[in-house]
Amino acid sequence: MLRYMERSTIYYLKQKGWTNVQIAEFTGHHRDTIARVLREEVEKHPKTRNRSSAVAVFDAQMAQWLDKKLPVTRMLELARADEEHPYSGGETAFYDYIRKVRRAGKQTLHDLAIRFEGVPGEFLQIDWGEVRGMEFSKPELAGQTRYFFAARLKYSRFMSVSFHTDMREETLLRCLIACFTTIGGVPWVVVTDNMKTAVLGRDEQHQPVWNPAYQKLAVEFKFHPEACAPASGNQKGAVENLVKCVKGNFIAGRSFHDDVDLAEQCAAWLSHVNTQRPSDATGQPPVTLLVEEQAKLSALPATTQDYGFFDCVVVSREGLVAIETNRYSVPAHLMGRAVTARIHATRIEVFADQELVAVHARSHEQHARIVQPGPFRGGLQHQATRSRNGVPRLVVRSRARGE
Repeated sequence: MLRYMERSTIYYLKQKGWTNVQIAEFTGHHRDTIARVLREEVEKHPKTRNRSSAVAVFDAQMAQWLDKKLPVTRMLELARADEEHPYSGGETAFYDYIRKVRRAGKQTLHDLAIRFEGVPGEFLQIDWGEVRGMEFSKPELAGQTRYFFAARLKYSRFMSVSFHTDMREETLLRCLIACFTTIGGVPWVVVTDNMKTAVLGRDEQHQPVWNPAYQKLAVEFKFHPEACAPASGNQKGAVENLVKCVKGNFIAGRSFHDDVDLAEQCAAWLSHVNTQRPSDATGQPPVTLLVEEQAKLSALPATTQDYGFFDCVVVSREGLVAIETNRYSVPAHLMGRAVTARIHATRIEVFADQELVAVHARSHEQHARIVQPGPFRGGLQHQATRSRNGVPRLVVRSRARGE
């Protein structure tokens, strides 16, 4: 049986346009197994069983017990001692039924919930916020939308916020790495909601199907990724409150000339709330408790400052791999092969198995075609001679679409 991390890779590669045969070669599974996995739902829901509960016969008494605020253990004792229909089921089924009755009766969960603070260095919660119609005074920016990455340590309440023009996968990963750098290490658990840049869906065990790039980052930075249950954003309440605070306390009533001014004002605001203002939850400025957190954080890996995030690509018949909107050359003998790309801020590295086969300066153009000169050029020229009518299929130069 495939593990859910293997399934996440299969789903992701299929989304990238790989064939079942290519996915089978890359993952080491038979193509029939790949086809079966892709036919299954990414997120399965348990089937409901239409049968009455053994606890339901106590509905009338249960309402009285709840009014009297009896402990659940006492309710179970009374149910088992009932003369007409003694309860003979399990404790868990009884407790689950009580919980459902409480919710149906619109009783609050205040008496049931236990506030969970965690221990130093244990939890970092992350989320995205959106601000439409930003108050930019620079005419060409007026009214534009900005997104902000928000992160908060659960124990110290230390906050990290940065503004961006998108919420792409790479933006998320680089924001998270920058947050680790700011707090001085890596926490044990990073909690997120079900954003697609981190969670592709749920498997049949309702476990998250992780985005491979996010999963790879978690492995290499040695943190445990954790996702909230669907539609349960309250499970990361600390950062949810931070998102509201940014909108209501930082954005409200302010204006900004441009993105540089926005970043500068945000840094000044963060300095104030982290170092001077006591947290409502702890009564202390977050930076005070951050010292305890930092002693428990894991060390940052050596790749932190130059991290290349992970991607899976297939070499086309032209000896090119597609990364974002651009195409980069690799040796011609790899045509049709599945390879791995490492996308750094300034360069692209391509690996076949564990061997580095191509390095390119990263292009930020749109639809550019970047061909590697030097040792790979012979393979590309050989590939070009295979075209019909003497017209080469690959032009050995960088160009934009439409040239």
